[in-house]
Amino acid sequence: MNKVKPSKTSAPSYPEFDSLSAYLIDDQTARTFRTAEAERLSDVVKNLDRPLILRQSAFLRRLKGDEDGYRTLSRLSQTILTALSLCLLDNECINVEFCTRLANRERLQKLIQQAKLAADMTEPVGSETGEPASDDSDQKLDAAFDIVNYISAILVRLVCQTGVGDYWLANVMAVLVARIAKIKVLLMDIVSSAATSAAAGEDALEKSQGSSRFSMGFADEEEECEEALRLIEANTKEGLTSEAEAEVSSYCVNQNKYRSGINAALKYILLSLRIMNRSGLPPTSYEMCLVVYDIGFSGFKTVLFQDRDLEYSASSDRSVLNTAQPALVILNQTLQHLKHKPRTQDSGSEGSTETFVEWAFLEKNLDASSSSLVGGIDYNELSTSLRKVRLSSLADIVNVMVPLIATSPILLADFTNFRTMMALSGGVEDVVTPFQEGHFGAFFRLYTDDFEREAESREILRLSQAFREQRFSRCRLLTESHSKWITKIWNTPQKSTDPVVERVGTQRDVLPLCDQDNERGMQKKLDACVACMQGWVVDETSVTIPCKTYVWTVMGAAMLLAGGGVAIGFTVGGRIQAVDPFNLATYTWVLAAFVILICKAVLVENWTWSDFLHQRVKCRSVSELAATTRIDEQLIMAKLLHDDCGGTILLTRGPYNSVFRRQTDGTNGFSIDRPISAETLMLSGLALLKVVTPRGHAIVCLDYRCGWSARMCSPISLRLAKVEDFKWKRVQGVYEFHGAKVLFE
Repeated sequence: MNKVKPSKTSAPSYPEFDSLSAYLIDDQTARTFRTAEAERLSDVVKNLDRPLILRQSAFLRRLKGDEDGYRTLSRLSQTILTALSLCLLDNECINVEFCTRLANRERLQKLIQQAKLAADMTEPVGSETGEPASDDSDQKLDAAFDIVNYISAILVRLVCQTGVGDYWLANVMAVLVARIAKIKVLLMDIVSSAATSAAAGEDALEKSQGSSRFSMGFADEEEECEEALRLIEANTKEGLTSEAEAEVSSYCVNQNKYRSGINAALKYILLSLRIMNRSGLPPTSYEMCLVVYDIGFSGFKTVLFQDRDLEYSASSDRSVLNTAQPALVILNQTLQHLKHKPRTQDSGSEGSTETFVEWAFLEKNLDASSSSLVGGIDYNELSTSLRKVRLSSLADIVNVMVPLIATSPILLADFTNFRTMMALSGGVEDVVTPFQEGHFGAFFRLYTDDFEREAESREILRLSQAFREQRFSRCRLLTESHSKWITKIWNTPQKSTDPVVERVGTQRDVLPLCDQDNERGMQKKLDACVACMQGWVVDETSVTIPCKTYVWTVMGAAMLLAGGGVAIGFTVGGRIQAVDPFNLATYTWVLAAFVILICKAVLVENWTWSDFLHQRVKCRSVSELAATTRIDEQLIMAKLLHDDCGGTILLTRGPYNSVFRRQTDGTNGFSIDRPISAETLMLSGLALLKVVTPRGHAIVCLDYRCGWSARMCSPISLRLAKVEDFKWKRVQGVYEFHGAKVLFE
């Protein structure tokens, strides 16, 4: 609690962020509220194995997963978001008064406008009319408190499970305690609170009219805080400000730093609970999906997320994935609790919308002896753990939706950057240490049956369908030469007799034993291919591979022919009159030389004698590399795409090299002369999304490979051409190419 409120005995006097004094709450009452919140959140982190469950108040128990229920949830989220906006406005007023370098006039005006709108239009939580609050409105207020408690519990658990260090835990938890306590106070009378906050904001804006020291408005809050600290330090050195003022300003900057990550996380979750209608579908028709799968090689993973509005986000950053693991653990704990929760067998009235959740989560220790060279998760093992639960009430839906939102790469990336900023802000003794990176695979899906029926009419590949067909397994890179194996995967899943909890049919359930052994053989072959590719030597224009077996086989055949001709000459001798048997040896020697020349030219276009005699070959195209190594072309291009993001020196050219970073326009370069399949793109960290534009449908390429930013593509004829400025109305899903190759211009 000492971190929540600054000491009044210290000099100079520091302002109190997230203060309740403007809302007629005395210090003792405010401390009581904060103490209660601190005790509640401390209890949440005492046992990290205990699942986090939303308290189901009477109001939430009555709501179903229908349109009325989702709209009520949206209104509650909007009201909580308004309270959060008022907290930001009050803190911005403190910045205006004590740290003008950190304040931003446009941001202040925007927050004031939001507060005025809330004061004019927002009704007390639960009041649908202008009538006084009733028992129903009290129940809605309790429901809003329950949602706030649930969100804060998830955030505090995420804080504790992503990093260790007293500096990190104490400061962030203190900020969260103060913020949640203030949000609850504001929710009790959001209208009058909005009016009070708006008036204070206008006063602060009026007093600062003559000031020219406002922030320039950096897009990144961390950069804004660092710039403010540099200006404060420079002014102090030049004697333009007193040490007391500098200390207060630095204190304000640090308080804004401590709150930046919490502000972003709260705002993202609350906005995601609202009905935004970006997908163009009814509120009861939606799907949220997350997949964690391996891309490239060497154990690199990515998290691909689809939100309620069918908007996709992804990240392959290892720090973000390290943050994603505890978020997925929290979600998995909640779902395991719901799976064992007693519930009625009532499936709802006829024609009503039903909501389901499917999930599979697998964690493994980083044991080199038990992992393949590819570093991938066994997707057959992951799919066997797939479970499905029907959610009967809105409370159960919120139980799943909130922690699922917390696994979004956008939120996780902001939270990871926030933790990094905190680690860099403290002193030498203020250490913030992230936990060791784990090895895991995951699939989570929250959806309604309305969406399931609607999605069948569109030519899209849903992430759930891709997971069922094991398109996220890198064994798919070998499917062109093993099509029989892949066509038997994921036949009709077996249905469970349990209407509430069912074990989803998996490959192990529907495949005979020989096919399961074939899959293991495919993984072993993939490991062997990766081990072979690790021996490749790459330069700017070619890939050099060893070929001792091939060279010695060719030389052995030539020597056998030559030696056979000589042996015939000695064997026949003078037995045949008027015939020199060594003439036949001449022909065999010529034939041996011809065999060497043919075998030297059949694999690559230019094979120098030096490389041939040193038992190596330089391949200058994908086709040459595939012919020489007998490795599938798609696996080769997946390897090249993986290395392209890891600092390779290889320069590419050719008709299919647009997705590669290092390109050359000349003739000196490695030729990408084979088209890339859509599956290879996805397994390399590129997803092709079908979007709706004013001129029709288009394809957008979401690039989430390591070190790459997103690039957009639109269809021109039968090719995909990169464009600089491209906008669309909504995303429909991952485009289904039905096994076709993709050609980029």
